[in-house]
Amino acid sequence: MFWKRLSILLISLGIIITFGCAGIEKGKDFATSIIPHEVDEKLFSQVPDEKKDVINPLLDTVNDAKEHLELAKALVKKKEAELDLEKEKKGLAKIQLHISGAELNLEKMKAVQSAGLGDAKKVNQQVARLEAKVYKLKGDEAKKKAKVENAKLVVKEVQEKIEDLETKTQKEEVETETKKENTETETKK
Repeated sequence: MFWKRLSILLISLGIIITFGCAGIEKGKDFATSIIPHEVDEKLFSQVPDEKKDVINPLLDTVNDAKEHLELAKALVKKKEAELDLEKEKKGLAKIQLHISGAELNLEKMKAVQSAGLGDAKKVNQQVARLEAKVYKLKGDEAKKKAKVENAKLVVKEVQEKIEDLETKTQKEEVETETKKENTETETKK
């Protein structure tokens, strides 16, 4: 029950984030189609430095927005990776359930075989089929375990990327605040 609720929550969160990001992208496309964004860099390079001081905070704002967008995309990717991991775990649990059932049936048929009950030829064939089924399912289980491990690696990689982005953003926020404090101090002098 817990896993079901968790998976529903993760799916809902992923959908909300995905549509939110899609809305942001559509808004960005709309805004860039209205506002011209091309600047002649050669011409701009001729602007005196004292006039560029007004632009620097805006450039920082644009860079911050890009970093926040990148972080949001990484968070969405993490949720998707976590959802994929849970799906793989669910698939593994299903295979393990099938293996348990097949092993139980195999042991039942082996008991029938050792007791000498039923048509010996049919019982032997049934035992052979069940043994083959168990081996096949165990092979499927090994493949699914590998997929689970790969999904765990993806989640870990995305988490590390998020941590790097958060650290980078925090560092830049501290630097920005330090610059503001220095500017305010210089202004007071």
